Amino acid sequence: MAAHDDPPPGYRFRPDTEQLLVHYLRPKLDGEGFPQGLVPFCDLYGDQEPWQIWEAFKETSEKDRERKDLYFLTQHKKKTPNGKRKSRTVGAGTWKGEDAAKKVLVASQRVIGKRKRFRYDNKGSAQNGRWLMHEFELDASLLRNKRKAKEYVLCILRKNDKSEKDRKQEGQEDQEEDVMSCDYGDQKGGNLHEPEFVEE
Repeated sequence: MAAHDDPPPGYRFRPDTEQLLVHYLRPKLDGEGFPQGLVPFCDLYGDQEPWQIWEAFKETSEKDRERKDLYFLTQHKKKTPNGKRKSRTVGAGTWKGEDAAKKVLVASQRVIGKRKRFRYDNKGSAQNGRWLMHEFELDASLLRNKRKAKEYVLCILRKNDKSEKDRKQEGQEDQEEDVMSCDYGDQKGGNLHEPEFVEE
């Protein structure tokens, strides 16, 4: 799948959480323009498996071989038309929650959103546990139309190359949040401040 809005030559796309929420998710919800090639729309709760999504967008990662994440905008789906529970189905598996929602704080301690962490769960598949996803929701206080806050979320998709046995041996499941967070914000000018995560 062709990518557009590529970073200028010599730059790598390493946004921190604040930049993703304020410069990509907020404009989408407010109906403003933003570089959609860097954070395209993708149905992460649909019929495609995570590895099929990765394959479809792999051109983005191949241009930057140190990049471990793909960034997407997506929409939630309800389990029933009138219900409040969200469907977490993806392909033949599900996105299994690994932690409670955490508030995303910037340096000023202002809340700008929430983050949840998920792991691909399909016990009958060799891909079980091999895909990770962080899902970010923007705080309604940042929007002109606060009713739109839940229309879209921003997600980060990452491969998890270690086997389930290795993850358990190394305690990776307990440390995954720190591992994923430290990769954000590495752009040519240096490391950017990573907003803090706190329990809700």
